[in-house]
Amino acid sequence: MHPDIAIKVSLGMTGDVFETFDDCLHVEHYQVADPDIFLAKLTRENGSRAITTSLSAGAGTFILADRDSELRLEQKGCVLYQGVLVEDSIAFIEGSDPISVELQSDACLYVLTFLGERHSWPCPVIGGRFNIRDERLSELIDDVSESSAARRSDLAREFSTLAFERYQSLPRVHPLSTWRLNRVRRHAETRLDQRLTLEELADVAGFSRAHFAATFKAATSMSAHEFLLRLRIQEAAKLLMGTDLPLVDIALQCGFQNQPHFTTVFKKMTSVTPRRWRARRGLPTPSVPGLRRRNATTIDLPVIDPDRPSHELH
Repeated sequence: MHPDIAIKVSLGMTGDVFETFDDCLHVEHYQVADPDIFLAKLTRENGSRAITTSLSAGAGTFILADRDSELRLEQKGCVLYQGVLVEDSIAFIEGSDPISVELQSDACLYVLTFLGERHSWPCPVIGGRFNIRDERLSELIDDVSESSAARRSDLAREFSTLAFERYQSLPRVHPLSTWRLNRVRRHAETRLDQRLTLEELADVAGFSRAHFAATFKAATSMSAHEFLLRLRIQEAAKLLMGTDLPLVDIALQCGFQNQPHFTTVFKKMTSVTPRRWRARRGLPTPSVPGLRRRNATTIDLPVIDPDRPSHELH
């Protein structure tokens, strides 16, 4: 078992700097005209072990997933997030304490930190953090690599303003706590071959269906339906690489009603068919199952409506 690699991402770079750690973690620091703004991009590729990255914090830090990234966020010993931060998702963490980011799979993250201790946000943040998902914001940050230092300052401020506007439009609910989220995940992982209802997952979390749906989305930036579907695809990807089970058996074992449905969903979430995924055996392990890259086919998942009577989360 390889030990974790601990990397310290420093602030205060004076120019664009590209660093590589252990051949799999790449850190690109971007020069920004405003000294109170830190901007960097972390990319992990073909890694086989967890990498723990420590981010010095300021008034608040945005972490943007440029692609699906499995990670764990901690601050002051408290787990803020654990799981897959879906592409175009943004986690905001308030406070000057350092943030520990454990990258548990291949990942691509932008880190935007406002260093000013007295920086005043447009609105109060419940619990000191929030998760949102917005493709426009992701595209805005994508422009930083080709921008000047002055333009990067403008992009960072515009990003922050729009992110808070998006946050203000969301229902004011506390995100589902990490221990409840982990309990729901463990319950789902042991029953992937069965039908799961929103009521069942809500009961595991100890909340009503409506409250669970709202707090779950606030914590993960996705619906319980999408979360469950991603778990099924992740498990299927592991079985494809590690077993010789027929596709139909894998489909049923992961909770899909039939092989054609399984193949359709798998291709939409990974851009390849199950057979092509299995054909990669012997090559470097593909990154996080469910990886959705820009310009690839994406899956349009319905949002669970808490006012509807009863749902089976297929």
